[in-house]
Amino acid sequence: MRETLTVKRVDGLKPAPTGQRYDVFDSLVPGFGIRVTSTGKKSYVLVTRFPGRKNPTRRTIASVGAMDLSKARDVARDWLSKIQAGQDPKTDGIESSLPLSPTFETFAQVSNNFIERHVRKNKLRSSQEIERIIERELLPSWRNTKFVSIGRRDVAGLLDKIEVRGSVSADRTLAVISKICNWYAARDDDYVSPIVKGMRRSNPTESRRSRILDDDEIRDVWSVSNELGIYGGFIQFSLLTAQRKAKVAQLKISDIKSDGIWIIQTENREKANAKKIKLPDFALNVVQRIQSYHGGDFVFSETGEAPINGFSKCKSRLDARVTEKRGSPIPDWVAHDLRRTAKSIMARCKVPPHISERVLGHAIAGVEGVYDHYDYFNEKTDALQKLNDEISRIITPGH
Repeated sequence: MRETLTVKRVDGLKPAPTGQRYDVFDSLVPGFGIRVTSTGKKSYVLVTRFPGRKNPTRRTIASVGAMDLSKARDVARDWLSKIQAGQDPKTDGIESSLPLSPTFETFAQVSNNFIERHVRKNKLRSSQEIERIIERELLPSWRNTKFVSIGRRDVAGLLDKIEVRGSVSADRTLAVISKICNWYAARDDDYVSPIVKGMRRSNPTESRRSRILDDDEIRDVWSVSNELGIYGGFIQFSLLTAQRKAKVAQLKISDIKSDGIWIIQTENREKANAKKIKLPDFALNVVQRIQSYHGGDFVFSETGEAPINGFSKCKSRLDARVTEKRGSPIPDWVAHDLRRTAKSIMARCKVPPHISERVLGHAIAGVEGVYDHYDYFNEKTDALQKLNDEISRIITPGH
């Protein structure tokens, strides 16, 4: 509904309900109106189809108080005239002449601040992935776009394009957009994130893996791993300890005490890990064999000075050798399946689930996670010994 806006009418507009916003449009200039937030902030806006946009979008002209009503109308008319001539007022200096405020920040400016003040400051483990997604997926489309003008339709349109390459990629991009928007919202009284429930492009329940290696597959992988040096040892140790790939890759001799206890380093903002586990002799033998290749501090390393890398190529070599040995490939398995396999073997050995969960270093949910701070060291030691004994039995010839 439109009405002839007056100064008195603008001054009398009441704040929106908490967490909401509303618009009142002018009958004199098409698309021109006032946006009112829940804090009572009022802004002159123009809603129209700007050059390069398929659908109408909203852009802020100025805050009420920074510009009077008649001037804002004139700016809106000027914008509409330029748009009709095929010009985008966003890039011809009109907005740059207005008073500077956070609402005129571009996506590039906001994302750079997000990286510096949040991602790098807090040393997020996912920092490289976040920066990669911003650079590859977001900046090409939104670099010079006013941040607060990016709406739900814009996000959905970008996700549609990315989803062509894969729903997981789209969801990872969505997660980064959501983080940026939430970070910005925590610093702006009026900003409301465009991200809402239902924007995911994949079903996490359907994509959840359930693959474990059976005993025959374990024997074949173990046998071939004996031939693959450092990466082979990495695979064996991962199965024997049930630890995450990153933790195994970062393992140092100095992390293992003389009594065989592995102190697992905790990274900044890490939710949980196994913290301290006693390595059975079987697992220690793998460490000693691999470490003898180079004598450095990093166990699974070509030089001892840096962690192992090139996982994809190493895994491909392992798969090729397993296929040659078996006459057929082991279907649909990834290195992370070793943790699930180890968990399942511990269940076979009657290890209670709450113990095997702590061996894997999972965060314990609910009341138990809040109140139970016993370290379960002895119980984890027993569970790992049972796991190692069972794997030794599985790989023994004639089993």
